[in-house]
Amino acid sequence: MKPVKWVLLLLLMVLLIVFLFQNYEAFLSATTLELRLPALPPLTSRPIPLYGLILGSVFGGGLLTALYLGLSNFRIRRTLRSAQRQNDSLQEELNSLRNLPITVADVPTSQPGETAGKDSVEGAEEAKSG
Repeated sequence: MKPVKWVLLLLLMVLLIVFLFQNYEAFLSATTLELRLPALPPLTSRPIPLYGLILGSVFGGGLLTALYLGLSNFRIRRTLRSAQRQNDSLQEELNSLRNLPITVADVPTSQPGETAGKDSVEGAEEAKSG
């Protein structure tokens, strides 16, 4: 899979270089940006080459993406730290309860009036014999 990825990347780079050489003059042409808002005079920029606009857009998009992913990563790490703290406290509680000795008072005993087990056993014996 890795060689296929490298071949496709190399092919993409060759196509990009061919595209840039064929459109060399267009990339060097200057472009002026203009912003028109109601009730304000129009704002214009100095002439900027097209390649500068493209590189600036790519850089700005990468920066915004990095900020968005960084904030998301920060939130996830904060949640993970909170869950780890909670897990640690629960593990400590579990270990402290494991070390407690079992006493006779802690063990539940059945009541003498309970006959649920006897009825089911007697009913099964009568069905076999009868």
